[in-house]
Amino acid sequence: MAITNQERIGKAMDLLRQGLAPFVDREFRSLHKAQALQEALRYMGDDRLYAKKNLPDWDVAGVLKLMWDAWNDVFARTLGRAERSLVQELRDWRNKWAHQDPFSSDDTDRALDSMTRLLTAVSAPEADAVAKIKAELRREVYDQQLRNEKKRVGGSLIEAGSM
Repeated sequence: MAITNQERIGKAMDLLRQGLAPFVDREFRSLHKAQALQEALRYMGDDRLYAKKNLPDWDVAGVLKLMWDAWNDVFARTLGRAERSLVQELRDWRNKWAHQDPFSSDDTDRALDSMTRLLTAVSAPEADAVAKIKAELRREVYDQQLRNEKKRVGGSLIEAGSM
């Protein structure tokens, strides 16, 4: 059975979290040592969900929010402006996914590409798994285009033969 774009994005969001959380934790520990979790929580406001978890266990929404909000203090030391743009874009994709908005194949390809780029920037091995999901999507889109073209050309030949 074919996987939906919503399911693709969900799998990739899990991989994004797995790849980014250790990086975020490492960067906060590098800067704040034993106070890393307390410093991270300062950026999360009143959200008590994260207070009960270690930083590597945060969900993808929390990790991306923390990266965005703590960018100048923590992440600008190792990542550039392009990666910051990817963080914001991925926050938007994550919200669309969480609210079950529909994803076209083009949107899905774009989101997967952005995830791959950010994971690659932080040297996360999960980048390869997301790239594989993207390649499978592209193969499926190509196959569908080929089927549609064959139907169109086949239909033209049938119509021409009946004249």
